[in-house]
Amino acid sequence: MKRNQLIVLAVAVITAFAIFNLPRTPYDEEQGGDEVVAISGLDTKVDEAVAIIQSGEGSPMVAIGMLLEVLKEDPNHEKALMWLGNFSMMSGQWEKAVDRFHQLSQLHPEEELYTLNKVQAMLQVGDTSEAVTIANDYLETYPEANRINDFAKDSQN
Repeated sequence: MKRNQLIVLAVAVITAFAIFNLPRTPYDEEQGGDEVVAISGLDTKVDEAVAIIQSGEGSPMVAIGMLLEVLKEDPNHEKALMWLGNFSMMSGQWEKAVDRFHQLSQLHPEEELYTLNKVQAMLQVGDTSEAVTIANDYLETYPEANRINDFAKDSQN
């Protein structure tokens, strides 16, 4: 049990670092001006929701509701899914975390962090064999994935 807690703590630190380094406002030159405003509006709503939760000022459930509203407008909104997954992990709602990070890992299979978080959440719900299988499958496609490689090595011991 202590090892799992250390793994979760490490994942939380890595996730926080990765989130800190995410772009704040995505821009794609191929998109028209209206589309950029819509995306920026959703990102702004996500940023506001995260600020509510992180500051401790305001109701966390209102902030979660804001994130869910973003997903109603764009079911594949990366930042909203990522934050909902992270908040699910922080609150011990591991099944929800698995679902969020599964969706993210399907949308962005190249992002190692999403698959790593999915695997960590699966461990917490007791699905160890499936977590190891997913990690090994990911390594077949992305052998340079260091964090998942470390997980796979640890799980063999």
